[in-house]
Amino acid sequence: MKTSQKVVLVTGGSSGIGQAVARYLADCGHSVYATSRKPEVHLQGKVKMLAMDVADFTSVEKAVTTIKEAEGRLDVLVNNAGLGMAGPLESTSQEEAEEIFKTNVFGVLNVCRATVPLMRDHGGNIINITSIGGRFGLPYRGIYCSSKFAVAGMSETLSMELRQFGIHVCILEPGDFKTNINANRKVAQDVNHNVYPRFEQALEQVNEEVAGAQDPILIAKQIEKIIHKRRPRLYYQVATPTQRLSVFLKRILPGRMFERLIMNHYNMK
Repeated sequence: MKTSQKVVLVTGGSSGIGQAVARYLADCGHSVYATSRKPEVHLQGKVKMLAMDVADFTSVEKAVTTIKEAEGRLDVLVNNAGLGMAGPLESTSQEEAEEIFKTNVFGVLNVCRATVPLMRDHGGNIINITSIGGRFGLPYRGIYCSSKFAVAGMSETLSMELRQFGIHVCILEPGDFKTNINANRKVAQDVNHNVYPRFEQALEQVNEEVAGAQDPILIAKQIEKIIHKRRPRLYYQVATPTQRLSVFLKRILPGRMFERLIMNHYNMK
């Protein structure tokens, strides 16, 4: 489907959700730039790859300057770059937690800081990809979930601050999708398995759910729809009916009752 061309930046575009989004939007006729720390390894045809480490503001500025010089504008930012993390909170070191937050939270902030000046004059869309796990805590994924909570809160603030410039901020919450997150997920190195005997089984369950999940092209198609909406919503979910139901139940059930549902899902007593 050919559409009016927009200039798009997708962070974390070398694989998984980011790669699916970048390729699909390029196929729709948009001018798409995707980022990777090693872009020469991930050349993708119509997609223009740029070097970027979202945790390094100088690296982010350099990539955004390249887009400014080539296009003169940026219409759509998709903040997708992120890291997965698993492990009991007690077992997670400060260094491990900081690594996740540097990418998942400060990385989003860095890219927004660098790109908003390029978008203010003509408006556009900022789509921050969080997670269904950014709506409620999940056992053994506390650091990951809390980083996504933080991005959602930051995005709500951005939405209010940037509306005056015609910049629409959206929070897109995926459920499980078939990507390489299982292979790349960070795992706490100092887990006492006698104290947390359920951890390995819970991690295996998470990996199995991701391996059998949906194709991330569904997220790409949702983003294509969002960027053409005159008044996009603040929150979007791309997930299975069960995962969408969990967000609804979180809103209406007493806290301990919802907690018990989550624990039952992971066979925790």
